[in-house]
Amino acid sequence: MTTPIPDLLAAVPTINDPQEPFVFTVEGDRIVGAWDIVKATTLYPTVLEVEHVDEDYRITVELDADKGTYDFTENRTSTTGSADIDGDTLTLGGEKQFFSGKSSSKQFNVSFGGITKKDDDITVAPLAYSFETSRIKEPLFTFLEQHGWKRKKGFLGGLFNR
Repeated sequence: MTTPIPDLLAAVPTINDPQEPFVFTVEGDRIVGAWDIVKATTLYPTVLEVEHVDEDYRITVELDADKGTYDFTENRTSTTGSADIDGDTLTLGGEKQFFSGKSSSKQFNVSFGGITKKDDDITVAPLAYSFETSRIKEPLFTFLEQHGWKRKKGFLGGLFNR
């Protein structure tokens, strides 16, 4: 038996772990997990170069009370930018990437050198961060299963009873 949606949504804050870099909230009748993976600016003063990185991930769960199932969509945005002064020449560059759908990914990134401002902290050290989709999905999907909710089967899963 599934936990009724109002009771399930009221219990969402219990999934949050202060040791984790993501948070689960309720938006309307959806459960949303958000992870600000990295937001940092690095200055390389010796070469007058600035780099900016901003990556965010969001998973949104929609519930079907009639079937006792849930489905989810993942969204990820990544923005990078740089500015470089070489003599009298200013060079600007950047890239923005979007993803929406279902995925499984793992990422680890390290930048060496420079002065880094991450959130409100300023350090002279490498900027390192990691991201793995299973890290945010596992507690969310476990929570839903503990409350009797089953993941919605896709077309092939329903066709082959998976």
